[in-house]
Amino acid sequence: MKELFRRIHTEKFRWYDEFLVIFIFSFILTIVCQGLGLAVMNAIARVVPLTDAFGETFQLYFSTIGGWIFLIPFLYLVKHRRPILKAIGPKPKGNNFKWLLFGLLIGFGLNFFCAVIAMFNRDIHITLAHVEPVKILLLLFAVFVQSSSEELIDRAYVYQTLVKGYRNKWVAIIGNALMFSLMHGFNPGVTPLALANIFFSGLLFSLMVYYFDSLWCAFGIHTGWNFTQSILLGLPNSGIVVPYSIFELDTATAANSFVYNVMFGIEGTIFSTILLAAACVVTYVLGKKRNRKPIDVWEDYPNRPGAKTA
Repeated sequence: MKELFRRIHTEKFRWYDEFLVIFIFSFILTIVCQGLGLAVMNAIARVVPLTDAFGETFQLYFSTIGGWIFLIPFLYLVKHRRPILKAIGPKPKGNNFKWLLFGLLIGFGLNFFCAVIAMFNRDIHITLAHVEPVKILLLLFAVFVQSSSEELIDRAYVYQTLVKGYRNKWVAIIGNALMFSLMHGFNPGVTPLALANIFFSGLLFSLMVYYFDSLWCAFGIHTGWNFTQSILLGLPNSGIVVPYSIFELDTATAANSFVYNVMFGIEGTIFSTILLAAACVVTYVLGKKRNRKPIDVWEDYPNRPGAKTA
């Protein structure tokens, strides 16, 4: 049993690094961050009226600010999680504005490509509704807050904790993508196929973190995908429809097909599965050719007492 333990876990493993413990605690973290974010948003709403379509949309996304407000101080104050902060800041080579912008373009390109196919297939019809640059920029920022907050929990806290405790890198890469998918299990209109697609998107983000050492690129891809889908095109974003968007969807003529799902949007289709899986393969192949290891945030973290190195 001890030999099996040594093969699975690293010398830095502690009981609170166990997969099930991490999953439960990440779920609790998500609830705490959401509660704090809603409290902040309610305080803002008392000062700045946000009752129109733009205001409601802004609140929906910006209320996730609790992920940043709570998680960063938490990681700093809890000593055995403090090294994770290295993965969030500019220390990793891929955490720079070039990779953030590149991620935004990838997220936009993937989602927009799906939408164009849906338009050609006559599954969706959209019309221009709002061209208000200031509001659009504010919503881009709000979507970034929402997307990056999810990434902080999944690709920073969960991913790096699994890296610390398990020898096989795929436990962290696949494990956090699985948790990411399960966290969306209660979204409106969710289906098994939709959860599979969210898993593949989480897998793509994880591969970007591992092979390109860029959590910021994951921030960008996540933001670009969500913004394009909801704010730009007015489509359901993981089943959630926002009241304000640049283009508006004609819901009366929208139809289910291989590339669009009326209830869940683009993410609920087999076409999305193929595209996201292909993006994962491309990222994996390019990452393997790059042949560089990501930053080891746990390098200076002490081994567990009595541990023997392999």
